[in-house]
Amino acid sequence: MNSDKFEDAYRQNREQRRAMIKRWAEYVRSHDDEEWSRQQNLLINSQLQSANELAAAGETGPVRFTAVRDRLRDQ
Repeated sequence: MNSDKFEDAYRQNREQRRAMIKRWAEYVRSHDDEEWSRQQNLLINSQLQSANELAAAGETGPVRFTAVRDRLRDQ
């Protein structure tokens, strides 16, 4: 990839991320705290479930995963 294409891709990615942040901020401002908090909780729990399933299937290092999980849980 030449530098012009790289810069275009970088700019597009940055614009997409900023747009998503703006959409999320507007959503948080316009919806009840309990509603968006519950949705975030569902998302995070599903990610943890997937990670646990990958670890159980041997597709990721369970020791490394559980260390991170426990560290996050203790915060």
